[in-house]
Amino acid sequence: NMRMRNTPRVPLENRISSRCLSGASRITRHLAPRWKSEFGLTVTSWRVMAVIGRYEPLSAMQVAERTSTDAFFVGRAIDKLVEQGYLKKGVDPDDRRRLRLSLTATGRKVHRQVEDMINLVEADLLAGIPADHLSTFFATISLLESRAGRLGGCDP
Repeated sequence: NMRMRNTPRVPLENRISSRCLSGASRITRHLAPRWKSEFGLTVTSWRVMAVIGRYEPLSAMQVAERTSTDAFFVGRAIDKLVEQGYLKKGVDPDDRRRLRLSLTATGRKVHRQVEDMINLVEADLLAGIPADHLSTFFATISLLESRAGRLGGCDP
């Protein structure tokens, strides 16, 4: 393949996927033990809860798409969140076969507390970085996410 032959090699430490995953993983490893001990949340259940808290009501398939997580793991997390009293299942009035997932009052409270934890860590990480750097960073990340979304094989 001619295109591959002329593509410059990018060392691991400069790959977009490696750098983004490394940063996200460090933040998650820092916070996840608190989510587990204080609220009984796994990383996957928090991702599910975060997406539902932001975009509710959602179907399980929409949650899987927005979290880029396999539907099987999303389903298990949803069942656990319902069992914990953080999530409720309703029926979609447009399609009675589809569930609409939303947070319970307890779920909203926990969601807010975990979001506060994350916001504190991220504010600390971003402190002192000039606004123009942050603006460029977030614009670039948005562009990369959009381009990555067009890659083949991105179905959850």
